[in-house]
Formats: sequence, C-alpha cells, structure tokens
Amino acid sequence: MKREIKISLEKDGKFYCFDDFSKEELRKSFIGKSLRTYFELEKEEVLYLMEIRNAYLFEKNKIINIKEFLERFSDERFLEKYLTYRDWKIRGLFITYPNRIQLKNFEKGVTKKYPSQDIDLSNYKSMKIYYDLKNHIGFFFDNRSIELFEKYWFGQYGVYKNIDKGKMHVLDNFEVAYLCHKGFEIFDINSNEKLTLEKIIENEKSYTYNFEDMFLVYKEWRDNGYIVKSGLKFGTHFRIYFPGASPLRKGIEWIHSKHVIHVFPKNIEMQTSELARAIRVAHSVRKTFIMAIPGMKKEDYMKEKTPIDFIVYHRNEKNEVENPISSNPSYIVICLQEDEKISGKFLASALDLADSIGLRLLIAIVDRESSVTYYVANRIELPNSETKYYEIEWFNP
Repeated sequence: MKREIKISLEKDGKFYCFDDFSKEELRKSFIGKSLRTYFELEKEEVLYLMEIRNAYLFEKNKIINIKEFLERFSDERFLEKYLTYRDWKIRGLFITYPNRIQLKNFEKGVTKKYPSQDIDLSNYKSMKIYYDLKNHIGFFFDNRSIELFEKYWFGQYGVYKNIDKGKMHVLDNFEVAYLCHKGFEIFDINSNEKLTLEKIIENEKSYTYNFEDMFLVYKEWRDNGYIVKSGLKFGTHFRIYFPGASPLRKGIEWIHSKHVIHVFPKNIEMQTSELARAIRVAHSVRKTFIMAIPGMKKEDYMKEKTPIDFIVYHRNEKNEVENPISSNPSYIVICLQEDEKISGKFLASALDLADSIGLRLLIAIVDRESSVTYYVANRIELPNSETKYYEIEWFNP
C-alpha cells in the first residue's frame, strides 16, 4: 500500500507532521522546520504537499480538502507566495523562509562598477543658449556648436542621423538645464532675459512629470561622461551611451545605445506589469534596463517592513543544484501580483536589504494565469552618485 504524507492541524492553528514516514519525506525534500520529534510547516508548504505530493491534511480525524483549506487559510498575499513557492519546488530547486536561517553576509551580491570619464566644457561656455520656455527647447546659434555636438553629443545638429541636412542645433530641456548647471548662459529667446537654473527647473516642472528627479539622474550620468538621450523609443525615460560615444556614423554603422534608464521616484507607485513590460522591451532590443531610485534617505528605508517572502537556493558554477546543507542561498525573493502597485521606496528598501546580507534580489511576478516571471537585480556603482541604481533583467531559474 502506497504511503502518503500526513499533516495535522492542531489547536494552536499550526501545521505539524508527527509520523516517521512523513518526517523523512520532509527531511529529504527540505520542507518544513524540524523541531526535535516533529516538523512544523508553513501554509505554502502545506498546500504544495496537498496539491503536488498528494498529502493528507487532518484536523482531529477529519480530512481537510484543498477547497476548505483555501477558504480557511488564504489571505491577501497567500496565492502569489504559494504559486512562487510551487514554481520553485517544481523546478527541483530549494526554497525556504527568512526566519529559518541565520541572515548574515553571504557574499553573493553582485555589484557592477561602471566607468567614469571627465567632461571638459570650458572651451564652449562662451556660447549662448537661447531657450523657448513655451516649447521647452533650446537653440545654439554659434558656428562652434557643431564641435560640441560631435564631441559630447549635446542636442541634435541638423536632421537626426543626417547632420548634412538642416542648420539648427536644438537642445532638449534636460540638456539646457544641465548646461546651465555647468555655467553656460541661457537666454529667453523671446525676451532675451537671462535665465537662472532655478527658473528653468521651475518652468520644466509644470511640463515634465518628476522633472527634478529625472534631472538629478541625467546630471549624475552626464557628470560621469555618459551620453544621455531620450528613451521614448524603448519605453523608458533615457537611453545612455558609454563615455566617448559619438553621434556620427562610424563607417557604415551607427553607434547604438546598450542601456536604458527608468526613473522610479521613491514616493511614486508603479504597477508591476508596467515594470515588467519596460524590462522585457529593453531585453527584446538587447539593452540593459537600469532602474534609478533617486532621493532615498536613511529614514526612507523600511527594512523591518520589507516583506522578504523567501530565501532561495539556485545552482553553482557547475550547474549543480544548491541545497541548505552544503550551500549558502543565492537570492531573496519578493512576490508580487501582475496588477499590484509598488513604490520606489518599497523597491529600494528590498534592494538595500538584499545588499546588506550579500544576496541578490529576485522579483517574482505572478500573472493572472498563475505563471511566475522572475527579474533579478544587480547593484550599480556609479562614481559620486546619490542615487540608487540597479540593473534589472529577466531571469529564468
């Protein structure tokens, strides 16, 4: 006769396994918490054993089926957690809860160090910029501006990818604000009044949503020598080119950006589906998706409120499955629903917590078909930056 795992729901509302066969099956599968003579289980483990391993759940002598279990024990975040747990286990990987292991620095975090290059604009600061406050666009009318365009790719001279046609040199609002910040004189094209950086920023706040946060990000990357341009074509705020990139064709090829940046202010909420779409679009055009979370202060982090749902083990360099006995974990996991909203502060806190224990963050998003998609975050070290930056990419366990 085939033996089955037996789970007991006790008076304290907790789930236990007492018999030797059940305990041995749990031990081999790294499920549950061993407490001397019995095992204690969490809700996700119980449902997994009932659904996938055909386990029986008893309350006294009565069998509780899956329907009754869900009626009694499913709460607001249960299903996204359960579906993530089930998915990880079905893949033959090991998953546990943060309160079952000692959280320390596991030294498995990944930090990508981005290069930096000085930008010298001193030879061009005598050129005046004329700004159209109503249309949020600036102009150079100095013949030397083409040199600035070719060397540092500020603005667009002539027609995009065809500078031999057209004579205007136009600048977007971020470029105007940045060059003002760097000491260029900016004049109102209608009144010839000299404009301050404060005046430009105030004007742009009513036009570009979250302009100040976006300008901070723009400025940090430009200060490190990167070319920062519109990311509209790729569904993000900016696309960036590494220092030294040129707007001119090299032979028969144009230089293509390999990174895009999305600015996620700390107090703004975003649907996880929107985040997933932006990452997948970047992935589909072979670009690295960078999440920028500006303005985070020490008091903004919510470590005690950040829901680490699971700690998971993955595979080592030899593609061998890691387990809790012989390996350290690789990721912390937060589980989200497709239509759930999260704030920049929430995501930054989760990322910071992962950094603090030397693990990488996995974002598990459960869609309406109960499928789970994973995204992994790697911290970026950008010199002299106040902003938290992370590469986020699609991940297949």
